[in-house]
Amino acid sequence: MNKRSLLQVVGAAALAALAMTHAAAAEDVILTIQGDVADGAHDFTDADLMALPQITVETSTIWTEGVLTFSGPSLASLLDEIGAGDGDITLVAINDYVVEMPRDVIEAEAPIIAARIDGEPFSVRNKGPLWVIFPYDSDERFRAESVYAYSVWQLSGITVN
Repeated sequence: MNKRSLLQVVGAAALAALAMTHAAAAEDVILTIQGDVADGAHDFTDADLMALPQITVETSTIWTEGVLTFSGPSLASLLDEIGAGDGDITLVAINDYVVEMPRDVIEAEAPIIAARIDGEPFSVRNKGPLWVIFPYDSDERFRAESVYAYSVWQLSGITVN
């Protein structure tokens, strides 16, 4: 095998390895829901969340500039999907921020578990890959300090109490 052929083989192998690593990363678990849920804990990848019915919310936030378009499944539909009990929930972020959300805060279409901003996935550096988003601009009740506290970015876990 000549030097050029060897470089082509090595290059192709490196690209294949990179593609497999990227595919595996795309299927990493990004959310775990546990506690009072049917069949034990449930792990979700980005693809799992994207397969659920999506809700789009156009809103500004106190943490960003301008109006952005957030999309993802509603928290209510996600909890229904896994057979969650009726208890309050505890939200946990990657940075260990923890807040308990009363169940009566959750409505059919609010909040959503945003997995996309303006149609694109977003990184941990940009408050991702998941962010609990309310339609803040749609109603004054979504602009309360308690609601802001429930707006967990870098969401990684939910416990149903």
